[in-house]
Amino acid sequence: MNIFAAVVQLIRKILFQKKYKRLEPEPLISEKELDAERKNPYFVQIGFDFGTSYSKCIWRDVMVNKAFVHICSISEEYELPFLIPSALVLKNGCLFLVENPGIHYPENGLYHLKNALVSVALKQWDDPVLIPFRNGLGQNGNEQLSEFVESCAVYFLSCAFGDIKKRLLEKMSDFGTLASDYMAINMAVPVADAQRLAVNNLYQKILCEAWSLADKFAGNSSIKILELNAIRGENQVHADRNSDSACFIYPEVSANVQGFVRSRASSPGTYLFSDTGGNSVDQSVFIFMRDSKRGDFLTYLAAQVHPFGSGQIEQIAAECANNTDCYNLEYWRKKKERREISPELRIALDKICDKLKKGTESTLHLAKSKLIRKEQLIDIRVIFTGGGHCDYPYKYATMHPFSGRLFPRPIDPDVIGLPIPIDLELAEHEKRWMSRLYVAYGLSFERNNLSNFIYPKDVPNPEPEEIWKPREISVEFPSKDVT
Repeated sequence: MNIFAAVVQLIRKILFQKKYKRLEPEPLISEKELDAERKNPYFVQIGFDFGTSYSKCIWRDVMVNKAFVHICSISEEYELPFLIPSALVLKNGCLFLVENPGIHYPENGLYHLKNALVSVALKQWDDPVLIPFRNGLGQNGNEQLSEFVESCAVYFLSCAFGDIKKRLLEKMSDFGTLASDYMAINMAVPVADAQRLAVNNLYQKILCEAWSLADKFAGNSSIKILELNAIRGENQVHADRNSDSACFIYPEVSANVQGFVRSRASSPGTYLFSDTGGNSVDQSVFIFMRDSKRGDFLTYLAAQVHPFGSGQIEQIAAECANNTDCYNLEYWRKKKERREISPELRIALDKICDKLKKGTESTLHLAKSKLIRKEQLIDIRVIFTGGGHCDYPYKYATMHPFSGRLFPRPIDPDVIGLPIPIDLELAEHEKRWMSRLYVAYGLSFERNNLSNFIYPKDVPNPEPEEIWKPREISVEFPSKDVT
């Protein structure tokens, strides 16, 4: 790089930091309060959205009911400083955190870790998402692969949790001075995965283990795999089992709509929720109810994880170009995000659109089969969210089945937006972050205050005699003999 180019790059960085410099909230306690003896304990609830490409976190001071966005140490100088890169790098027997959050597919990268965990839990050993992990491990044994994926997840989450706790304690410097001070963490799993016991159990195990190692890995950016395995083994022997009670797994959709169901704009009814992430589109149909006994309640009729997320666009484009290495994937990702159109990207967009049309129709069909009154689906409303959502292919494909065979006539459902929470500390220019923060925000509520729900597997299909059928109205006309 010549001197002129270096100067230009430096000026751009300075201007960027000035434009997006975040105004940090004032410390939660004053100097006078620090000097005084504190009598009331702290209760901090962390909401962690474990994402495919990026993770996000919002934490809440429960006692004053104020929530705050976690600013990641790696990303704090970037435009979206709350994004935590969810990938790792494997090199020379060491795991590294990703240093540049702008790169999704680093060299020697282990990406889509969240999806790899699901595949391991379900023993789907041929899932392409496991290829980078299998190649990095250099062994074909499924048991060794499973342990390796788990270790990667524990390390990533431990480092993320450690950074969160470190940043949090900078704002609440006297946390821990009272024995009753308490900190807990909630993490989300897609509904379709959470209702499968093997997935739920593995996520709970990984979450608890990572939480117990958070302090040890705070500020850590690399570790040898052998050392990590040794630390995990020792931790499992000596871990404080009481820490497990601080960890809670909750469905992503339920977390996503917490702000909605708490707002005055919400109303009971039937909803299709479509969340476009990096590797998948998570769809659920649920009935939102509110009553005096159960409070806010979500009954899930259907939940599916469709493998057509935003990251699949560059994957298909790279396959069309006959080169799927990390550099080419990154090339097509950047073209996609610049909204450039090429033959390869057009093929990818159209292919995902066609697949998601069928996937959405399947989700709606499953939901309809659970309804006693089939007409209830006609009044459905749609909620879109996720960092990968856009009009084409995702909105177009999701809305297309409403003109199809599932409905007696084409319908045009209302699309419902999610509100900006009033209890979340955000500057005006930061409110645009919310499209990617709703899950973390929902998880920042204490577990007993989260909406109750029923999984689709626990909602039986009605028997034929239970299905409501509209009564036929017969009209008798008077005959000529009637005067």
